[in-house]
Amino acid sequence: MKTGIALGGGAAKGLAHIGVLKALHEEGIVPDMVAGTSIGALIGALYCLRGEIGVVEEFALGFENAELSPYLAPRPSSSGLISEKRIQSFLESVFGSARIDDLDVPFFCTAVDIRRRREIVIAKGSLASAVRASISIPVVFKPVRRGKRFLVDGGLANPVPVDILKKSGAAFTIAVNVITPPPARLRPRKLPRPREKLLLARLDQFISRRLLSGRQDREPNVIETFLATMETMQERLIAARLRVDKPDAIIHVDTSAYKMFEFYRPAEIIRCGEEAARRESGEIARAWRRRHDAAPGA
Repeated sequence: MKTGIALGGGAAKGLAHIGVLKALHEEGIVPDMVAGTSIGALIGALYCLRGEIGVVEEFALGFENAELSPYLAPRPSSSGLISEKRIQSFLESVFGSARIDDLDVPFFCTAVDIRRRREIVIAKGSLASAVRASISIPVVFKPVRRGKRFLVDGGLANPVPVDILKKSGAAFTIAVNVITPPPARLRPRKLPRPREKLLLARLDQFISRRLLSGRQDREPNVIETFLATMETMQERLIAARLRVDKPDAIIHVDTSAYKMFEFYRPAEIIRCGEEAARRESGEIARAWRRRHDAAPGA
């Protein structure tokens, strides 16, 4: 019986996927295939490549003190705010020349053909290139050219790709959703922390200096507004897709305490995912074992 796990988008919130995988491993549930979108594609690809969740966790914990600004510093162009060469360089430093075709665990990731407005499932070719397409948030990242297509973040069409697992032969599917409703009460905007050197902080500086010069109020800037809009759309799309492509188990991780680019808080976010999965893992494990025992040849 093949088990598949779908890891959804959510930028830094998606580091919670690592905690989820840890908790499932403790219950003896090891996925036979992985489908990911956006940050879920990044975590899923690294998990399938390395084969050990501990290695993936070590990679993510490195964000706490890592200097990622050179890779994510704003370099505005006509189609994106971030230099494609720098983000490609970062992904190649992570994945090297690895190819999806050579992975021991089948891996799929989603992207969207922005011209034709169609979902694209990537199941072969360069791992770094596939992940770069899946994480390419429109406006923030430049679309990735793949043949005649220009690809952007897969979360626009399929934020938690359960259906891909089912089509690929998974008999038991687990969906992980890390995008949660915003707090009921709008919180005052916090000043950036001294250690906040990642994308949102740098984009804030760029927006304030170049586009919103002189504004001192607490209204969200262009990037915050766009990302919040993306998250709101994905939240509703996730609910609709999960009703149609109903998985055997769903793990919802409440990540409302974190912003989408707080990659410098990996330990907290991973722990958040681990705690959420542990609350559900016992019931999931029982359902998984029942399905496993009922499978032909069990």
